[in-house]
Order: sequence, then C-alpha cells, then structure tokens
Amino acid sequence: MILQDEKIARFLDECRAAGIRNPVDFITAKMPQTYGYLKGAFPRGILPTDVDGEVELGGVFLRLEFKHESALRCGSIPKGQAIAFNRLLQLCLPGSNKGAFTVFWVGTNDRGEHTCIEIWTKKKKIPLTELDGRDGLYQKCEQWATWAQNLKP
Repeated sequence: MILQDEKIARFLDECRAAGIRNPVDFITAKMPQTYGYLKGAFPRGILPTDVDGEVELGGVFLRLEFKHESALRCGSIPKGQAIAFNRLLQLCLPGSNKGAFTVFWVGTNDRGEHTCIEIWTKKKKIPLTELDGRDGLYQKCEQWATWAQNLKP
C-alpha cells in the first residue's frame, strides 16, 4: 500500500512541476486518445496513434515516443507505429533530400525514469543506448535542436 501512495505522491509532484493544476482534468483529457471508439472507421483495424511529443524547428520535426524500456530492449515496437514512423522519416524538406523527421524512441522503467533511447532518422537508426534519466533526454533534445537550428535549406 505504501508503494501505491508513493506513486500517487510522485504523480502529483510531477503534475505540479509540469504546471498541471488539475491532475483529474489532465487525465480525463487524455482518455479520448485511446481511440477504441474509432475501431472499424479505418481499413484493416487501423487505429490512430497518439503523439507523445513533437517539436518543429525550421521545418524539421522531432517526434518523441515513450515506451516501456522492455519494449525497446526486446525490439517489440508496435508494427503499425513503426511503419507509420518509417514513412514519416522518408519525408524531405522542400527542395532537399534532407529528412524532415527524427524519432526519439524513449524507454522508461516502472518508476517512469528515462532509461534508454533509440533514434531514427531518414538515413540511419542509432541503436539503443542508455540514458541518464531526464538529463540524458534533455541533452539529446538539446543536440537535436542545435542541429535543426543550424540546418541550411
């Protein structure tokens, strides 16, 4: 029971740190993103994927996708999501062969800590590497932002 109370306290602390004033409203707003009610609207049982995070700088995009670390470590990224993201990676900047998308697959453990990352770009996939928690993800995002800002059209 104490573990559950610790998780709740941590969640509330995280909400405060993120500027979420009403955690119940936040959770309720996320619920429609499960998209089960759209089953049958698209062919082959396709359902929309949720976007965990996305940033655009100068026409290039960074997609952040968070998965339990076990899914990344075992190579069990959902097939449909991998297909969709691979197709996004093939999109180019106008008048260029430079990719417009980068995907950061971020692994998290049971405590919600960022433990590992796999990076996909148009030209390469950087294999799974260990992350030093939020600081490690921050550094990867900062490196991407520097690259994006220095990109010449």
